[in-house]
Amino acid sequence: MGWEEGPLIGLDFETTGVDPLLDRPVQVAIVTSTPSGPTSTEVFLVDPGCEIPEAAVAIHGITTERARREGRSLEDSARRVHAAMVQAVTEPVPVVAMNASFDLTIAETLFASFGLRPLEWRAVIDPLVLDRHLDRYRKGKRRLDALCAHYRIVLAQAHDAASDASAAVELTRQIARAFPSCARTSPEELTKLQASWHRQWAEHYDEWRRSEGMDGLAPEEFSWPLREPAALGRRGRSAEARQHGVDVLLGAAGVHDGETDHHLAVVRGRHDEGRTRLQQLF
Repeated sequence: MGWEEGPLIGLDFETTGVDPLLDRPVQVAIVTSTPSGPTSTEVFLVDPGCEIPEAAVAIHGITTERARREGRSLEDSARRVHAAMVQAVTEPVPVVAMNASFDLTIAETLFASFGLRPLEWRAVIDPLVLDRHLDRYRKGKRRLDALCAHYRIVLAQAHDAASDASAAVELTRQIARAFPSCARTSPEELTKLQASWHRQWAEHYDEWRRSEGMDGLAPEEFSWPLREPAALGRRGRSAEARQHGVDVLLGAAGVHDGETDHHLAVVRGRHDEGRTRLQQLF
């Protein structure tokens, strides 16, 4: 029996867009689960303080009007998520997130905006990174719905934070059972390995995209479990940014001599309310 038979905490955000350094949450779910099922679920809407683009609404169905009417403030949301994650790190209980570098960067950006200390993400498990490395030659998509179908996990309602978080936890357990070497590796060591596995995938995928005449990955997409910042020039503070006054966390993670290092800094950046690009999980 390994970590997959113990408690896990699933974290999932629905957001205003696909850039975790600029976009904001509109829904949060924190699901604590054992192999017998969820033991606690906290899910709530968030008022992002800006218009939610139509492209994002088309994905998760949360409108600006509903978020303003029913959502918690960004600060209250930040403090609730931070408290839950501090407890997870302290106990410790592994945190599960599908495409974790997105959700954890959203979380750290939120924390930094309200002066909450950054966390040391020592035990993070990402079913996307695991599956992409452990079953790398399997054809097909690796979105949450596709992975759930492959591993026979029920996904009640895609792009609902509670459903996604619960499904990601059960998916992670099933992957560990399918690949015993994964279950035998401690969550802390697995976190370090996933950072390396993600970078290897990103380098290969970036090379393939460029060979096909497409744009390569953005610099921040090479790191895990936090996104590495893009060039400061793109994140710099323009007159419009000063007017909107949006805090942006720049987070970098890399593997050096077998250790995962995280470097965090807060800058001011612009929130792009007109973003229409849809999130894709490769």
